[in-house]
Amino acid sequence: MTVSTIKNITIGQPVRRKGLSIFPLSVPGTRASGAKIADDTLVVTELTSANVPELQVHNPGNVPMLIPAGRVLEGGRQTRTVNVSILVPAGATIVIPVSCVEAGRWHGGRSFRDSKRVTSSEVRRSLARGVKSNIDLTGSKFSNQGEVWSAIDHELSLRSISHDSSLYLSAYDHVERDPELRVLAAELISNGVQPGQTGIAVAHGGKVIGMEVFASEEDLRASWEALVQSALLDLSIVDTTVEATATEEDVRSFVGAFADSPATTAKGTGIGTEYHVADATVVGQALVDDAGELMHAFAYADA
Repeated sequence: MTVSTIKNITIGQPVRRKGLSIFPLSVPGTRASGAKIADDTLVVTELTSANVPELQVHNPGNVPMLIPAGRVLEGGRQTRTVNVSILVPAGATIVIPVSCVEAGRWHGGRSFRDSKRVTSSEVRRSLARGVKSNIDLTGSKFSNQGEVWSAIDHELSLRSISHDSSLYLSAYDHVERDPELRVLAAELISNGVQPGQTGIAVAHGGKVIGMEVFASEEDLRASWEALVQSALLDLSIVDTTVEATATEEDVRSFVGAFADSPATTAKGTGIGTEYHVADATVVGQALVDDAGELMHAFAYADA
């Protein structure tokens, strides 16, 4: 399997609101491993000697668990986001690469909880570029932490949000405070995932901003609220009066640009193989399992 397999994607009719278009996507697959999105049974803790770019995870279940790149893990000594998508083997305990999204805190307990949020397109672009660069240069999956912090500062300042520890999650306060966005979030979350849908593409005006796909409808459903909230977080700082004109062909062109870009491959942190893309037009990652089946992929247009 290569990233080019993603081009075999089915694109449905979009939901259009306030200049935003959300296209349903479907990538065929069987998820033969039985893997599922990591839930609250996944145990996430600081290492015994806690350090910023790594956490420990334990999967107590009998099937692999997928931690999607960009998931925000809240708690510990500081809140982190996951650098790469990780398929944690059943029963395994492994160390995973993460980035800090709360620059002003280094105290607290050892355990983490799922925040039910993911990082925005700007933060994810910075993170993914740094990870690919480090894989190319040193083989590590660490991000450029300084660039991630800069992206978070920019996100907060755009929304006139001040937080003592520069916590990325506080950016979502902007969505909660905006009555129209709050109503729109409730509508989109309530509408849910279409039968057979495994991903989404998001466009503003006539430009595709990004896409995210999973192995199954169930995986997308488990991630749905986080993806909707992330899309609306981006919407909160753009012109909502523009006409939503993006087409299926625009989405297919964007997916093709990601699929055809040269990719750096790396052994998965858990099960499988990672593909990392970062060029002048698109930034993203994909993870396939050991059988070559796509588990997760995301891509964002370069700013």
